Amino acid sequence: MLTGVSDLQTAIDAVNEGNIFRFLSKPSNKDILVKVLTEGLAQHHLICAEKELLEKTLRGTVYVLTEVLSVVSPAAFSRAMRVRRYVQHVVTRLSLGSPWKFEVAAMMSQLGCVSLDPDTLETVYAGGELSPEEKAQCINHPRVARDLLKNIPRMEPIAWMIAHQNEQLPADLGISERELADVRLGAQIIRAALTFDALLRKRCSRVDAAHYLTKTCEGLDMKIIEAMVELEPDVAGNGARPVQIAELAQGTILEQDVRTEKGLLVAAKGQEVTPPLLLKLKSFLGKGAISGEVAVSPPKIP
Repeated sequence: MLTGVSDLQTAIDAVNEGNIFRFLSKPSNKDILVKVLTEGLAQHHLICAEKELLEKTLRGTVYVLTEVLSVVSPAAFSRAMRVRRYVQHVVTRLSLGSPWKFEVAAMMSQLGCVSLDPDTLETVYAGGELSPEEKAQCINHPRVARDLLKNIPRMEPIAWMIAHQNEQLPADLGISERELADVRLGAQIIRAALTFDALLRKRCSRVDAAHYLTKTCEGLDMKIIEAMVELEPDVAGNGARPVQIAELAQGTILEQDVRTEKGLLVAAKGQEVTPPLLLKLKSFLGKGAISGEVAVSPPKIP
């Protein structure tokens, strides 16, 4: 800011309210002005570079965690992708700001399931009965995800959304009112999507699932329920065909679960064939544990 009004209050207001980089009074020496402008540009470039680095780091972190989940727990990954689809549609339908927060929370909502026994996890997703010990473990998995995510920069609100996907949010999390509103809404959407998905997996109709949400989820915005009902069921991709695992191409989409002869889930329907997943499939194939053929569809168009 370059001004001829150089009293103290003007300087204070400029710094506190104008978010200026430097305050100069007239007349100003040309060399000083050039120096200040050069420093201002350098500071701007530094801030942009740091922001870009942070965003790339965050995207890379989410990608790695998603890949780990897909390989370690295909059932959890499959459910996370279904929930993400519901959440994406709800966020678009409601025109919510910062949609990436809600989508990442959906993708990471099942991350804590890596701590669960695979048999327990499959029982949960199949709607089976659990022992008291297994129920306690399942109830705790969102907190496991929170503890994994909360120390990553910019992931704290997302970690809280995930932590409270199955329970009401405390009034005070020590965050701003705006962040608290996003966290509360995100947890509510994920909770509704998980319930809706579980009901559909039990062959419940979308209308009946919506009625159940209306009755059991107190305070749930009807627009969220309406958005989930209007979303068409995910169907097999066009051009699905059988392919030998040895010839699988990266980027193609699995159109069936891949299980061992004993029923262990190796990869879930809907997973994208990535390098880690391809290595896993070939490893199981090499041991003779899975069939050498799987149905796939072409890569999804971005």
